Amino acid sequence: MKKLIALLSAATLLVSMTVSAAPSPSAEAVTATNAAVEAGFANASQQEMAAARGMTAAEYYNNAITSTPGVTNAMPVGQGGKIVINGVVTNMTAQLAKADKATAAGANEQAAALGGTLLNVVKVSFPGANFNTATINFYLKGLPNGAKVAVKQLVNGVWVDVEVVEVRADHVVLNLKYAGAVAFVQIP
Repeated sequence: MKKLIALLSAATLLVSMTVSAAPSPSAEAVTATNAAVEAGFANASQQEMAAARGMTAAEYYNNAITSTPGVTNAMPVGQGGKIVINGVVTNMTAQLAKADKATAAGANEQAAALGGTLLNVVKVSFPGANFNTATINFYLKGLPNGAKVAVKQLVNGVWVDVEVVEVRADHVVLNLKYAGAVAFVQIP
């Protein structure tokens, strides 16, 4: 009888225990996705990729940098593809990212040394590409036809000259030898 009562008591305690549930990962995912959608992204994954490049939703989806920390009145810079790699036309697109304040400060110094105005500085990368020369057309919204533009690139901590192939209204075509920060300077 004592064993029966002990067994019933244990069973009653076991059945009446409060069940605690862990937070649902799906609820966290839904919350993150909702926040991403409110910020203008399709999903949280794309928001994370844009954040890694310092970009807003509009910048991320347009592959353009509209503002840069440390650059006053930054001219929007974009890139839409059709890069020529080692003389061969491709359907490749360069990936743009925002430069940090220290890089922008260095670019401002380069612009001052040239007696010009820094239009913008952006980080340029070519995921999956091996190249000696990449001919790339940058879109600079508002650049007037006939503008004089010098371009510098930060390579291993040193600003080097970049070959400017063509400057026309809203466009600067460059021959890049490296990935990295590229500063566009309008000179008088």
